Amino acid sequence: MGESDADVVRELFRRFGDGGLETAFDLISENAVFEVPGDMSAEPDVYEGHAGARRYFAGFDDLLDHLTFEPLEIEEGEGVVTVWIRFGGRGVTSGIDVEQYAAVNVWLVDGKVVRMHPHPDMDAARAARR
Repeated sequence: MGESDADVVRELFRRFGDGGLETAFDLISENAVFEVPGDMSAEPDVYEGHAGARRYFAGFDDLLDHLTFEPLEIEEGEGVVTVWIRFGGRGVTSGIDVEQYAAVNVWLVDGKVVRMHPHPDMDAARAARR
C-alpha cells in the first residue's frame, strides 16, 4: 500500500527540518516549480527544479541557523495538499529565535512534488486550490 499525498508532504517537511533540502530531493520532481508571491516575501520569485530549490534555501544561509519546518495542519484536496506550517530558526547575527506561519498548497504527481505555492492563511490557500 502506497503513501497518501498527505503522507508525502508530511515527510517532505520533516526532511526539510531534520536533514535539510538534500534529503528531500527523492520526493521532489526535477521539474518542480516553487512560487513565492509578492504578498509573502520582500523578494518574490519563481524557483524551478532542484537547482531552484537549492537557490531558495540558500537565501536563508546568512540569515537563519537551525531552520525548522513543522506541519501543523494538513488537508488533502482534489489533486492538492494544503499544509499549515510553522517555520523558523535562529538569527545568525542576532541569535534571536524567529518563526513565521504559512499555508502552502502542494501539488504532487506520482508521489513527487511538482509545484508549491504559499499563502498567508488556510482560507486563502483553500480558495486558491479550487
